[in-house]
Amino acid sequence: QTAKQVVLQRLREAERDMAYEEYVDKEGQIILGVLQRVEPRQIIVELGKSEAVMPTIEQVRTEHYRVGQRLKFYVLEVRRTGKGPQIVVSRAHPKLLHCLFELEVPEILNGTVEMKAIAREAGHRSKVAVMTNQEGLDPVGSCVGLRGVRIQNIANELNGERIDIVQWDEAIETYVAHALSPAQVNSVKVNDERMAATVIVPDNQLSLAIGKEGQNVRLAAKLTGLKIDIKSTSI
Repeated sequence: QTAKQVVLQRLREAERDMAYEEYVDKEGQIILGVLQRVEPRQIIVELGKSEAVMPTIEQVRTEHYRVGQRLKFYVLEVRRTGKGPQIVVSRAHPKLLHCLFELEVPEILNGTVEMKAIAREAGHRSKVAVMTNQEGLDPVGSCVGLRGVRIQNIANELNGERIDIVQWDEAIETYVAHALSPAQVNSVKVNDERMAATVIVPDNQLSLAIGKEGQNVRLAAKLTGLKIDIKSTSI
């Protein structure tokens, strides 16, 4: 009886170790899962042989989760515990967006187009800055795809989240102007010491540059790493 218990214990430990090894390699990647239980502080996701948890902070407020729903998740962390691997997944992390672009845009996966920065307000809007060193290749067009099919597929996976693709530029003034897209910009003055930029836009572009509840300028600031102050031409 003792020998049997020891063998069963060792088998359980071996199974837990195998499960951990299987999922620890998936850390930082996308994984497909099915929602199993919706609890007050977390959601339990079935991954096949193991379960994962999605804490409230990693959920998207605008998404309505239901049992049986099949979704893509970003594997945030895999921890070894006495009961097997504890897998933490996310739908709100900016890296989920990065992984979705790698799945959808071959040029990003093979490295000809590089994602320089991501700013995301999960469930609402994101901005992605891209660049390429390959002459004749349009990095923004590569991400958008023919008739917008690539970007639409990514937006559909994120339940209609709006995604702006902008071109990264080594000249910080040009980059700031691109980051405020789709608004048109007259001029950009950058103060390197204060890590701030003053942007002048036409009067009819002011509300577009600021965005709904300041969202456009807030995401542009996250994308560029600068504090952005927008003023209209008349002011």
